[in-house]
Amino acid sequence: MSDVERVLLGLNPPVQIDGSTGSAVFSPEPEHRGAPGWVHGGLAATVLDHTCARVASAVLESKVATGTLDLRYRQPLMLDGGPYKVTAVAGPTGTRSVRVTGRIHQGDRVFVEAKALFVGVRH
Repeated sequence: MSDVERVLLGLNPPVQIDGSTGSAVFSPEPEHRGAPGWVHGGLAATVLDHTCARVASAVLESKVATGTLDLRYRQPLMLDGGPYKVTAVAGPTGTRSVRVTGRIHQGDRVFVEAKALFVGVRH
């Protein structure tokens, strides 16, 4: 595996699904740096979008597209502070949409929170 593939795979960690919840582990790589010592906010958003989308897809039983993704950065996500847990929980489903909340955290310490809307995509 090339360095580029390794870095990109780190942004799409395997997600364990259990009903309407999902969890993954994010281990930042040096290439994920934004400000010195911090994970780039856009890359943290990518990890949350990925995890939330996997949960939405499982709940809707279809491919999904992100409709909205609202983020709250509560504190810096440190490059050397991981691994971090990423969790996502789906709310009630609509006709072909679902709202999902997610977060990157370590125990009760939350670094980034997400509220998202996903829409099922017809094949």
